[in-house]
Amino acid sequence: MASNHPSPPQSDPKRIYLLAYNAISALLWFRILLAVLTAPSPTTVYTPLEPWTRWTQTLAVADILHAAVGITRAPIFTTFTQVFARSVQVWAINYGFPGVTASSRAYAAMLFAWSIADVVRYSYFVVLLAGSPVPSFLRWLRYSLFAVLYPIGIGSEWWLMFRAASVTDRSSVAGIFYFCLGLYAPGAVMMYSYMIKQRRKTLARS
Repeated sequence: MASNHPSPPQSDPKRIYLLAYNAISALLWFRILLAVLTAPSPTTVYTPLEPWTRWTQTLAVADILHAAVGITRAPIFTTFTQVFARSVQVWAINYGFPGVTASSRAYAAMLFAWSIADVVRYSYFVVLLAGSPVPSFLRWLRYSLFAVLYPIGIGSEWWLMFRAASVTDRSSVAGIFYFCLGLYAPGAVMMYSYMIKQRRKTLARS
């Protein structure tokens, strides 16, 4: 749930670009969500969704670039932390260890949490950039769902990385994974604290 708050558009080209980027991202994650919800079993989602999810998440690197160059008002460190963590997950774990990922229900749970969060987040920004009033239910979802989705997403990511670390025969790779696993607790606290502050600030204004 990285928070790439779009700044008020200063020019039509920037607004149109951000509107298109957020709309495309919302649609891509919505497709993943539908596929997860309609899958015959949680263990059948890996083959059809792994490439789609990997490249959809890779597109989110643009969120970091937007924050870095000032196109959006997102805090660069918070945005980088989540996008980087997810990128490591989809490339180093889900793609790198298909045997561990494909057979685990945690993969479907992770995609469920990620896709709901990002459909809501990107849709929220689409409404903002379109200049329309944000519906109260969408604002509430944007700043409340993290309380449920973070434990599901973070827990699933942690478990899949732990399983990858357990099966790899390369001690250097295992060491890196175990180091990253140790960062999940402080990272989760940081993300929760940030979203709680954003929730209080945003919902108080509304």
